[in-house]
Amino acid sequence: MKKLIFFSKHMGIGGLEKSLLNLLNSLDFDRYQVTLVLEEKQGDFLKMLDKRVQVEEYRLSACPFVPLRKLINFSKRWLWVRKNRNQYDFACSYCTYSVIGSRLSQAASANSCLYVHNDYTHIYPDKEQFRAFFRQLRTGNFRKVVFVSNESRENFCASLPEFAEKTKVINNIINAEEIRALAKEPCGFRRRPGETVFIFVGRLSEPHKRLSRLLNAFALALRERPDIRLLIVGDGPERALCQELVEKLELSGHVEMTGASSNPYQYLSRADCLVLSSDYEGFPVVYYEALVLGKDIITTIPVSDEQISIADCGAVTDKTPEALASAMIAYQKREQPPFNMEGANHRRMEALYALAEGKE
Repeated sequence: MKKLIFFSKHMGIGGLEKSLLNLLNSLDFDRYQVTLVLEEKQGDFLKMLDKRVQVEEYRLSACPFVPLRKLINFSKRWLWVRKNRNQYDFACSYCTYSVIGSRLSQAASANSCLYVHNDYTHIYPDKEQFRAFFRQLRTGNFRKVVFVSNESRENFCASLPEFAEKTKVINNIINAEEIRALAKEPCGFRRRPGETVFIFVGRLSEPHKRLSRLLNAFALALRERPDIRLLIVGDGPERALCQELVEKLELSGHVEMTGASSNPYQYLSRADCLVLSSDYEGFPVVYYEALVLGKDIITTIPVSDEQISIADCGAVTDKTPEALASAMIAYQKREQPPFNMEGANHRRMEALYALAEGKE
């Protein structure tokens, strides 16, 4: 039986963590012995993880005395590497920004993989900063670098062409059966007769998700379409900013903020159209979650992967409140053809198994 090991920060509620949960729970445990190493062994998704996954913690020292902290962390890593070097058939650093996850995965197996969930050219627009970020991860030591979108891969290769042959696109695993089941659960949201409901699902992060753009767009659209309502599902550092904007733009009664939810699908299933106003994304998991539930999409992020292009599934707009508002005003509900998520998952798992077996 081959041994696989994955590294991440934690298993709290988040898109990356949910994707990792789905991937691990989809593995063939008759073929593989699976270990998950977390920097913090905590998070709501841990209790949903298949019990056959062995979970370990690798917690970095937080000692305030820097020289001592460095000594502790160096000693800890040296001992871990001595015990685990090349003990696994496949190792995956699933959290791109975890430097220690990269180091440990490269030590655990010669067949190591870095999973990239975002387009880091937007996070580090300066080319030298971008290259420095991936040099810090020792990207050249990974056997493969996997991306969730074609665009993220293409931008990476443009900045680091020396690693192009290592790259591959395999998007996230989506648990369609679970989504459909959870979508049927009752929630406090009630539609009003004749209204159209737009929904945002995600972390309330202004620099990334641009909630101010969404709320300003909705205010503009509301002037032309008094029949619309906006549902915001999620929490984050800009929750207070969103609430202030709702008051300032006089949107009370038209915008409902639910806070964080371990089951956003009960809200998504009751809305008509998903709206994303982000500046950048890798490939939002919520795209597929919306498609599984037959929902329309309005977005500023026209990404594609090895299966589909979002431009073929929804309305793509410029990154301005006016463009988003125009799309909301023009929106008419349509019947989305059912997306074969199960077939897409099967192809992705086969691609992942090929990586694990060293055949890719």
